[in-house]
Amino acid sequence: MHTDLFLISDMHVRDRYRTLVKLAYDVGWRGIGREHRERQIRDVRNYMRYVQFSLEAVVDGASRPDHVPAPVLERGNSEAWLPPALPWHWGDPADGT
Repeated sequence: MHTDLFLISDMHVRDRYRTLVKLAYDVGWRGIGREHRERQIRDVRNYMRYVQFSLEAVVDGASRPDHVPAPVLERGNSEAWLPPALPWHWGDPADGT
């Protein structure tokens, strides 16, 4: 990860990628907040898509999505994390998610 991570030219997108790895590690390995496991998996999946859109913007030379705080895994509600501004294709069934 460290070698490939520096290929991402945008510092903010690199930080988002690092956050994604930390979230996946916390849910998958450390088992943080197991009582909301399904929601946490959706949180990480949605954050992963947010990072994906950020990486695509860097590759395409477009403006990246605005910074939003990462999901807090140890929270009580059952609503999955979503960024405040969703791309038009976020809910497209052909998107594969």
